[in-house]
Amino acid sequence: MIRLFRTSAFRMAVLYMAVFGLSMFAILGFTYYATIEVIDAETNNVIDAETKGLVEQYSLLGLRGIANVIQHRSVNLKAPGAVYLLVNHRYERITGNLSAWPADTAEPAGTAEAAILPLAPPEDGKWIHFRISHGEGEEKVSRQMRARVIDLSNGYHALVGRDIGERERFQEVMRATVALSIFLMTLLAFISGLLLSRQMLRRVDSIAKISRQIIDGDLTKRVTVRGTDDEFDRLSANLNEMFDQIEQLLLGMRAVTDSIAHDLGAPLTRLKNRIEMTLRGAPDMNAYRAALKGAIKETDYIRATFDALIDIARVEADAMRLEMAPLNLTDLAEELLELYEPMANEQQLHLEASLAATAPVLANRQTLARAFSNLLDNAIKYTPAGGTIRLNVTTTPEQVCFVLEDSGDGIPAADRERVLQRFVRLEKNLATPGTGLGLSLVAAVAKLHRATLELDDNAPGLRITLTFQRCRKDDGQTENRQA
Repeated sequence: MIRLFRTSAFRMAVLYMAVFGLSMFAILGFTYYATIEVIDAETNNVIDAETKGLVEQYSLLGLRGIANVIQHRSVNLKAPGAVYLLVNHRYERITGNLSAWPADTAEPAGTAEAAILPLAPPEDGKWIHFRISHGEGEEKVSRQMRARVIDLSNGYHALVGRDIGERERFQEVMRATVALSIFLMTLLAFISGLLLSRQMLRRVDSIAKISRQIIDGDLTKRVTVRGTDDEFDRLSANLNEMFDQIEQLLLGMRAVTDSIAHDLGAPLTRLKNRIEMTLRGAPDMNAYRAALKGAIKETDYIRATFDALIDIARVEADAMRLEMAPLNLTDLAEELLELYEPMANEQQLHLEASLAATAPVLANRQTLARAFSNLLDNAIKYTPAGGTIRLNVTTTPEQVCFVLEDSGDGIPAADRERVLQRFVRLEKNLATPGTGLGLSLVAAVAKLHRATLELDDNAPGLRITLTFQRCRKDDGQTENRQA
C-alpha cells in the first residue's frame, strides 16, 4: 500500500484534487456571496420602499395616520414574514404585529441608539437584526428578522422588517454543499489515485519482471504491448526493439565466436601441420621458403577473415551512425567503376553502367564503398570470361536504387537468404578463394543505412538491388548518363 502512495499517478491525482478543490471552492464562494448580495438587496429594497411609504403617511397624517397604516398592514399582510411595530418614548407597544420592541435593540437608558445593531444604516434610518419565536416546546420556531427603525417626534419609533430566514437557510445549504463536495472530491481523488497507482504499478512491475528475466539470460522475453497506444505501449515497443537489438547482437557475437572456432580452425591447423612437417624433414632452404610462403598465405586468409568480422561487428553495432553525411551515390559508383574496370578487362568481362546524374543518399561513405566493392569482387569472381556485369543507379522522388547484375551462375532461390549469413559458401564455390563474409557485410551495411537488400534471378546470373531513402536536402534533376 505504501508503494501506491509513492507513485507519480497518486501524487498527480492529489495535485489535481487540490487544483480542482480550489477552483470549486472559488466558484462556490463567488456563488454564495453573489446570491447573498441579491437576497439582501431584494430584502432591503422592499423594506426601504415600505419605510418611505410610512414616512410619507406620517408627514401627511401625523402620528395617528401612521398608526392606522401600521394597524392596517399588520392585519392585512401582503407578504409573509413582514413585521410592523409602533412604540412610544418608553418603547411600549401602540400597534403592530409584534408584541414588544425587540429587547436586544432597546437602549438601557437615554436615547434609543446605543443598543441597536446597525447594518450599513442609510441616511434616514437604522438597520437592526433580531430574532422572534413562535410556538412552545418542541414546536417553538425562531426566525431571524431584519428591520429599519424610523424615529418619529416626541420619542416615538416605528419599525418595519422582513423575515430573512431564507438567507439563513441558503447559508446552511451552501455550507453543507461545500462540506459534502470537499468530502466527495477527496474520496474520489483518493480512490482514483489508488486505481491509477495500481494500474501504473502493474505495468511497471510487468516491465521490470521482463527486464529481470532478460538480465538473467532469457533473451526471448518481450514486454506485452496492449494496443492502447499510450505512453506505456510506446515505451514497451521501444524496449522490445532494444531487446531485439540486444538479442541480435548477442546471437551474432555467439555466431561469430562459433564461426571463428570452426572456420579458422582449418587454416590454423594447416599452418601448424605445414610448419611441423617442414621441421621434421631434412634441412632444406627451398622447403623452408615454401613453408613460409604457405604460412603467409594462411595468415593472410586469417587476417582477412578477422578484418571482415570486425567490419561486420562495427556496422551491426551502429558504431559509424554518427558519421552519416549526404552522399551522391553516382559519384561513388563512378569511382568504383574506374577502379574495377581494369580487373574486369583482365578477366575478359564487359563492364557496363547506367547512372542517374544525381542520387543523393544519407550514408557512411567508407562502409558503403566496402559493401559495393564486395559486390563487384563477387561479380567479377563468379562471372565466366565473356560475360557481362552491369551497374545501374536509378532514382525516384523518394528512393535511390543501386542495382548490380551479372551473367554468372547465380544463386539458387533456396540459398539466397542463407548466403547472407556469416561463413556461408555454396558447395560449387568452395574451390574459389573466399571467406564467406562478403555478403554478410553487405547485409549489415544495408541494415545500417535502413536500406533493403534483394537477391533475384538475372536469367542468367544474379541481380542484387539495394534500395535507399533519397536524401531530401537535394532536389536535383534526375538524368541518365550512359557509361
